[in-house]
Amino acid sequence: MQGQFFLRKTKAWMLILGIFFLYEAEAQSKFYEYVDVNIGTLQTGTRDQGNCIIGPQLPFGAISPGPQTPNGHHDGYSPDENIRGFGQLHVSGTGWGKYGQIFLSPQIGLEINEEGHDSPKSHEKTSPYEYGVTLTRYGIRAEVTPARHSAIYRFVFPESKQSNIVLDLSHHLTKDIATIIGGEFSEGTISIDTTAMRVSGYGEYFGGFGDGKYPVYFSAVFSKKPAGFGTWKNGVVNQGSTRETLTAVNDRLGIFLNYNTHENEEIYVKVGISMKSVENAQYFLDREIRDFNYESIKETAKEEWENELSKIKVEGVSKEEKTIFYTALYHAMLMPRNRTNNMRGFDKTAPVWDDQYAVWDTWRTLFPLMVLINPDMVADNINAFIERYKVNNVVKDAFIAGNDMIAEQGGNNIDNIIVDAYLKGIDGVNWNDAYKIIKEHAEGATGRLGWQGFDGLKINDSLDGYKKNGWLPAGTMSCSYTLEYAYNDFCAATMAKAMGKFPDAERYFGRSGKWVNLWNPDAEIDGFKGFITPKNSDGTFLDIDLKKNWGSWHEYFYEANSWTYSFFVPHQTDRLIDLCGGNEVYVNRLIHAFENNLTNPANEQGFLTATSFIHAGRPDLSSKYIRGLLKGYTSTSLPGNDDSGAMSSWYVFSSMGIFPNAGQDFYYLFGSKFAKSTITLQNGKEIVIESENASEDNIYVQSCTVNGEAWNQATIKHNVIGNGARIKFVMGSSPSNWARK
Repeated sequence: MQGQFFLRKTKAWMLILGIFFLYEAEAQSKFYEYVDVNIGTLQTGTRDQGNCIIGPQLPFGAISPGPQTPNGHHDGYSPDENIRGFGQLHVSGTGWGKYGQIFLSPQIGLEINEEGHDSPKSHEKTSPYEYGVTLTRYGIRAEVTPARHSAIYRFVFPESKQSNIVLDLSHHLTKDIATIIGGEFSEGTISIDTTAMRVSGYGEYFGGFGDGKYPVYFSAVFSKKPAGFGTWKNGVVNQGSTRETLTAVNDRLGIFLNYNTHENEEIYVKVGISMKSVENAQYFLDREIRDFNYESIKETAKEEWENELSKIKVEGVSKEEKTIFYTALYHAMLMPRNRTNNMRGFDKTAPVWDDQYAVWDTWRTLFPLMVLINPDMVADNINAFIERYKVNNVVKDAFIAGNDMIAEQGGNNIDNIIVDAYLKGIDGVNWNDAYKIIKEHAEGATGRLGWQGFDGLKINDSLDGYKKNGWLPAGTMSCSYTLEYAYNDFCAATMAKAMGKFPDAERYFGRSGKWVNLWNPDAEIDGFKGFITPKNSDGTFLDIDLKKNWGSWHEYFYEANSWTYSFFVPHQTDRLIDLCGGNEVYVNRLIHAFENNLTNPANEQGFLTATSFIHAGRPDLSSKYIRGLLKGYTSTSLPGNDDSGAMSSWYVFSSMGIFPNAGQDFYYLFGSKFAKSTITLQNGKEIVIESENASEDNIYVQSCTVNGEAWNQATIKHNVIGNGARIKFVMGSSPSNWARK
């Protein structure tokens, strides 16, 4: 008996030790190890294509090297295609692509035609800090790891006297990969310095999302002296040539370096990129990657990602859930890009943040997330807005490759980012200068105008109606513009009041409520009455299909139907509820919208729809529908384009049970799916969010405390949590009466 007891005791201790070591191994995992860059990248089709980049980069880095494939998506890559080569610039999660330049193709033999590069692949390896793949056509292993403005490649060649590295200056994504959006190569020169083993040059390009031409400059250094080299142009190879220049639009040109390689010989290529000059590209390259120590650059990239991702720690969840969460957090730190001292037209010390692609997407979730975990990034972006206003006299919604884009997807949403940061006490900004942008948008020549179609600017006198009357007459996006401008005015008024600019505040507060002029009380469908509909200049409403999604830059609503925008009044939700007929009717309308797919909470203008149940006294329904929406994020896919990290930022907030009403100083509360989340602020203090009994079934808040005190409302001010706080939810499987009042 004693032997059996000893055996049982021994087994019990072994089990305990096994569990301990299991949790110890989990605890020692690096945060970047949970990131799966294939999420949002390996999806196929169009509806669920995340368009996230598969290549690595540093947080908000200026370079994003990675593979491109034939028939690639707007990120340049398709998982089902051969590898064509490697570009140095890409955008992540966008509906339309850009860039793809300074294209490298390692080969056996010499192929300079666009389609001639293609190779089947194997042993693909992805991470935030490195991408690797074997090009099976050639037997070449290709790997790349990034610095901030530069990257280093490691090409492992087989034994061959025909080993080549081709650099194509003319190639770019919108001309050669995602051709539906069109591209042009209009100017460029490439040259080889055979003494320094440096290839440098520039190209000027057009195409993709955003206005205007843009230059890309580069400097590349090779670790081995070639056996031969040359240039090529329009299919003609020039052995021994050291320079080539474009002479006609869309010329095809580049260089090649030929090597005699032994089996498994490593050749390194380091590339610096600038939007300013070749000298600037060389400066970045020489400073960031001093030698060819590939492993050192990779370790630095790992450290940078570990530092950023460790700012939020989630506990009590599966490895799969951690993978979804930390991949989302990673995707929230790719764009916009810090291009300070890297952009033509700006002083080297002036802050420049580029690839704002566009803030219509990112103001609602990404920037409020950075307010908590990276406030310096937010301050630097606002200072960059101020600098753009000084240099360009305009700050538009999209700023891509150094160009302000005239077309805006919605309102003047730069305002919302500025005001959100101002109200939450972000340091390091001259707020008087920031307010000048707010004032220009509210009253000047560049703001609150509306934009009418891609067939040329059609801003006419009637569009002054918003500033005069508070609403836009029926036309392209007239309803969505009106609603977003109304919220811009509310944000402007809030800042003006806080700064003591009371006449401005009174004027903008008054304008912010005039969205009701587009509330058509007689519009009726599915038993619900009262919707936002277009209105003619004479005051008569148009009879429209309330369920029709009007697409992008088309009539009345942007990427949505009337149902979706009839819920978008972030500043006057209580007034909206009254217009709908009160809390009960509003709740039933929201339920009907969710259950019948009449609103799109996976697109930005629908981000607050589920939280608006809280205004009608039903936080339990916010919990229910947000938990349902979270299931659209899986270990393989996203519910749509990631939109520069906007969707991923939505997930980060929503999974922790807290969500910002961006542009205002409060958050909604609805209970976390994690047992514990810890957000480390820049000052080292922590926001700890606990959810006792959290599980797949226990989705409803039963009670809540903040810093140990009972909290019976489903909102919380930033000043309560902005310097650290402890929020504790008790969760259950059934709705409760918590925060119903």
